[in-house]
Amino acid sequence: MNEQEARAHVKEIRGFYLHLSRWFGVSLFLCVSNLITDPDHLWFLYPTLGWGIGILAHGVKTYSGNKKWEDRKVEELMASRQTRDELNRLSERTDTLITILSGIDWEQIDPELVNVKQNLVDAKDKIKSLERGENSSDKEQVTKEIEKLEEFVTSSKFDFYELAAK
Repeated sequence: MNEQEARAHVKEIRGFYLHLSRWFGVSLFLCVSNLITDPDHLWFLYPTLGWGIGILAHGVKTYSGNKKWEDRKVEELMASRQTRDELNRLSERTDTLITILSGIDWEQIDPELVNVKQNLVDAKDKIKSLERGENSSDKEQVTKEIEKLEEFVTSSKFDFYELAAK
């Protein structure tokens, strides 16, 4: 959906809410008028229900049943699937890094890197929370952290550490 279509849809939604608020105001006025003038016969229900059917039709037209709505839903579902796929790849990358780094005793080689494995475990936990739909802002942070660790693992410095661990 482009900006112009989004603006048009927002305008449709605004029109629906204006229609709904006018219906409510007029229905309230008719109800009060009816109760003051002829409380034994509730005639206000007829125009209120008739107009209410029109409101229902307007709501259905605004929120569903059109091609644009279908397109938006398809985009939404595709984005959701893409996010799930990205999280799966991120999880696989994290597992690979944990496997690579778990056989190394970091305390003997470089005490500054002791937290690397814990950072990976934390990243794995964040990925799980992202998969549950929590904290979507963490995704970029986790991705950067994983990329930083992958860069380290593929660097010549890591080759040195790997040799030292043997």
